[in-house]
Amino acid sequence: MSPSPIVTGADGSAESLDAVRWAARAARLHGRPLEIRHALDFPALLAGGEVPPPEDMLDALRARGHRALRTAQELAGAQGMPDAVTRLDPDRAAQSLIEASRTAALLVVGASGRGRCAGPLAGSVAAAIGTHGRCDTVVVRGDRWDEPDADGPVVTGIDGSDTGRRVLATALAEARAREVPLVVLHAWADEPPAELDRQAVAEAGRRLLDARVPDTGDVEVARVVVPAHPRRELVERSAAAQLVVLGDRGRGGFPGLLLGSTAQALLHNAGCPVLLVRTAGPPVRP
Repeated sequence: MSPSPIVTGADGSAESLDAVRWAARAARLHGRPLEIRHALDFPALLAGGEVPPPEDMLDALRARGHRALRTAQELAGAQGMPDAVTRLDPDRAAQSLIEASRTAALLVVGASGRGRCAGPLAGSVAAAIGTHGRCDTVVVRGDRWDEPDADGPVVTGIDGSDTGRRVLATALAEARAREVPLVVLHAWADEPPAELDRQAVAEAGRRLLDARVPDTGDVEVARVVVPAHPRRELVERSAAAQLVVLGDRGRGGFPGLLLGSTAQALLHNAGCPVLLVRTAGPPVRP
């Protein structure tokens, strides 16, 4: 059975082409096929939700979609993935990619795309997939990862939750594949109470990292304990990283919580790509 693909979307925007480049490099790095989708968004054209648009309008959208896919496929080929599969989907972009996440190994999207508003916030498609995707998801942010001499570390956070083991394993695998160091951060308090024995809590954090983070021998690992706000610390460290790896929910998560506050903050503010590891249930497919 062939490995499940890395899936990305191409809408013609610069952000989506960044996602295609990142996804192609990841597919080559991990030995997976690449699938590139373009959503035609036909449901948005139904007048009153019922009356279909003229056929020549649909033909024009299909032609534009094929051009966007050709450009993306050529770009993927330049990254070492000449056999990327392309697909036109009549559905909306978010729905198309969420459906693909049922069998994909990884979804990769740009931070924003067509219809985006000015500013640093993640676009609606990235936010929807980050919240509702069924497999691990990368939102491509920043541009340092695309520099020829990019050698920043992979950064992850650990909070002591059981789901953190999967996040750590993913972060280790990414650091190993990229041949870069891994920084494992434990930021032990959002708002530390003044009366808290900070030294004792910091020592507990160090014991947690020593117990959870293995010495692999092939990945340089830095264990960092800081009495700081986890979201702020991760955002600051993302400026010099090539990838931040997070769980979609942390220790405070519960079944009804679709996306943790730290994950949301990084999706909107990180200076590098963010990999969200799905922590509810087993991975989608090998």
